[in-house]
Amino acid sequence: MSLAWSHPRDIIHLTSKDLINWKYESTLKLASDKVIDACIFRLPNGNWRMWYNNEADAKSIYYADSKDLYHWEDKGKAISDQKGEGPKVFKWKNKYWMLTDVWDGLAVYESEDLISWQRIHGNLLKEPGKGKDDGVIGQHPDVVVNNNRAYLFYFTHPGRVDSIPNDNFYEKRRSSIQVVELEYKDGRIICDRDKDTYIDLLPPK
Repeated sequence: MSLAWSHPRDIIHLTSKDLINWKYESTLKLASDKVIDACIFRLPNGNWRMWYNNEADAKSIYYADSKDLYHWEDKGKAISDQKGEGPKVFKWKNKYWMLTDVWDGLAVYESEDLISWQRIHGNLLKEPGKGKDDGVIGQHPDVVVNNNRAYLFYFTHPGRVDSIPNDNFYEKRRSSIQVVELEYKDGRIICDRDKDTYIDLLPPK
């Protein structure tokens, strides 16, 4: 089975009052018609910034700004050291962080201003874990910060191991959702995917 990636792909804006019924608002005008993986973060000034994967530019991470979530101005490339996808931006330990899926674990960046990003040496979730369905690299992050703790959610394709033949399409594509708590040590964020993770989320204020 082969996949064709030549079709246009857009990021669209939908709104809902009940999280069940959704209204189409617009198709965002971004750097190309091959854009995926939107991550939106509110800036200190109250405006919004969105990072996304521009597949037309070697899968680089781009960004766009908005004052109201309806009108967006594309700002160009945000990360230039390597290609990646699935960007996730969050604030924790008085720093801004970005994680991207670089197909060799997750790249880590930090920033003071949400514009200039410094790559931190080493990739999270590069080494396979020992848990069920966790014996491969971790991909496409999301992070929930709650009560000063940060939880990294990611997916795996557990069937992408040498013992499973390539023609077993189901196992090669099957996904599993995993979670691990992040730790902050010596100015870096790290995680041990083999440690038990216990989540007790507090309701938002």
